[in-house]
Amino acid sequence: MKRPLLVTIVMVLQFLLGVMLAGLTIYLLALTRSNETLSSPDASDEVRGLMIGAVVLGIPAVVTLVGVLGLWKERFWGWVLALATDIGVIAVFVYNMVDERKLDNDEFGVTAGFVVTAILLLLPKVRKFFWNSPATALPAR
Repeated sequence: MKRPLLVTIVMVLQFLLGVMLAGLTIYLLALTRSNETLSSPDASDEVRGLMIGAVVLGIPAVVTLVGVLGLWKERFWGWVLALATDIGVIAVFVYNMVDERKLDNDEFGVTAGFVVTAILLLLPKVRKFFWNSPATALPAR
């Protein structure tokens, strides 16, 4: 089945979000080794916090990229995984913004990217493509 342009756009956006999360994870891990972090008076707590942040971003990065693989193969599970990951990341970022009672532009931009992708995944054309794809159809007897 020919892939509609909207489906391709969703896959590219989802891939870019996964790469962005992976990049942020690598950046946080690199910060744990930086001279500034290691020379601070409270270095062990800073490194621990950076490692927790890397895990919090790294797990959704891997799951997002696995979801992209499923989307690429036109599998229903890829659509479900991509949507669930997007909604989970949105929930974490919104909770963080509400809990801190401040709106950080970087955090808002990342959250907006996941919101846009989740909305695009729910559009009827995209949803029907993955729900009715030949890869998800039951084999004829």
